[in-house]
Amino acid sequence: MKKDLKVSAIQAKIPTSTKEGEEQILRFVSEVMKDPVDIIGLPEDCIAKWDDIMNGYKPLEFLSKVAKDNKIYLFGATIVKEENKIRNVGFVFDREGKLICKHYKIVLTPDEVKDGIIPGNTIEVFDTEFGKMSLLVCKDSFHRYASWFFDKIKRTGVDIVLIPSYSLNVSKRSTDLWVDSLKALAKWFDLYIIAPGTVGKNTTEYSSFGHALIICPNRGVLEEGSYDKEEILRATLDIKNLEEIRNTYGALWQPKDAPTVDIVNL
Repeated sequence: MKKDLKVSAIQAKIPTSTKEGEEQILRFVSEVMKDPVDIIGLPEDCIAKWDDIMNGYKPLEFLSKVAKDNKIYLFGATIVKEENKIRNVGFVFDREGKLICKHYKIVLTPDEVKDGIIPGNTIEVFDTEFGKMSLLVCKDSFHRYASWFFDKIKRTGVDIVLIPSYSLNVSKRSTDLWVDSLKALAKWFDLYIIAPGTVGKNTTEYSSFGHALIICPNRGVLEEGSYDKEEILRATLDIKNLEEIRNTYGALWQPKDAPTVDIVNL
């Protein structure tokens, strides 16, 4: 990392209209900026209705203006329609409203597959004034091969992973799978994680379970959202704790490369 930064992760409801989505983003950002931060994270699908996007609404234009007007880095994820293809796009705007990262969600949910969303196949890494970052969207970060993604990210020198998410209480282990996976990944790969999330009723048959997270690989969970309330999480990500863990435990007690093993059937 190049310098410390103040961050905020928003825990919000899925809006029932695009107007409501825009209004809630402006409301949350305005509240956060009463005590200014450098970067604000929005949950997945927190801005616009599917039908409006299919009919031509451009969510990224609105989000770019929010970033520029408030002189902040702004990240999240939204459905977009590009050349008649439907994509779930993770985005990061800089303080001038410039789109500095665009990530197509790779690991789709069954509902997204049914809806015809086209998955991505790349993970983007980008430089900022604070250090190197990457972005994954929701399920990209907690599936059985997620550590493979994080290993590739770690090897590029990334300091912070941004994970806008749409939590779904699919089973009794959903919350634990989400929280425990991100905590372990932050510690195994010596990375900060900022993961805003959703609460309450959404467009699926499952409710959202909240638990937005800001995680330090050295200090552990800095902030964790509740199960069912809209909240603003805040934390400072500092160089000292990242370098301390990377230069001690991370450097000495983790294997540099994956060990080569064979499975023996007894």
